[in-house]
Amino acid sequence: MGRTARPAMSAAFTLVELLVVITIMGIIASMVVGLGALAARKRKDAAVTAMKTRITFAIDAYHSKLSVFPPDNANNANYQPGTTNYEASTGQNSLYYELIGATNLPFKGSFSMFFPSDGTAPISGASFSSFCGRGGIANSQPDETRVFFNPPPGPKDYVTNGVFKQLVVPVDLAGVPVGSNFWHYDCSNTNRHNTSGFDLWAEYSAGSDKSGNPIIVTNGNWNLP
Repeated sequence: MGRTARPAMSAAFTLVELLVVITIMGIIASMVVGLGALAARKRKDAAVTAMKTRITFAIDAYHSKLSVFPPDNANNANYQPGTTNYEASTGQNSLYYELIGATNLPFKGSFSMFFPSDGTAPISGASFSSFCGRGGIANSQPDETRVFFNPPPGPKDYVTNGVFKQLVVPVDLAGVPVGSNFWHYDCSNTNRHNTSGFDLWAEYSAGSDKSGNPIIVTNGNWNLP
């Protein structure tokens, strides 16, 4: 008695099965991309928060010792928060010099030069005034340099804009060259968040929205932890 041959099973997928597999793969891929973006955002947040904590600690130490907060850009008080001019002035502050301290010495008997305690290039009183609108560095003594930023900022923590040094945010801002995104500081504008203290904040990119527009995060010392 002969055997009855079994029909061969088809090895091909149906169209429905293919669509299901493709859909599942798409979901998994989107989840991986989303998790990667979230992890990148968390890394940025952590880096900025750590730097913010370090600067805040130095500012508080400055205030504890000298009974005043480090002077900010004198133009801060002239602009409404949220405007372009205000953003520019708060970003061009003297925190680097105030927190590391400087020595103020006459140069050739005609004008003063400020020599930062970290040994980097000095800046003239005239150049400093043109950047910050102030007569000079408050934390400058001919015989004693008070250093509040310990350890001093490293090369990646600041950038020299001509002859003026500024603290930079450790992560990027959309459309702004790396190293050109400065910490914002305000202790004089009456409309700031911390009216009895100071505002310190960073702005940086956190990916893009569904339309491809960059998402900009503001990480300030008035935010809840």
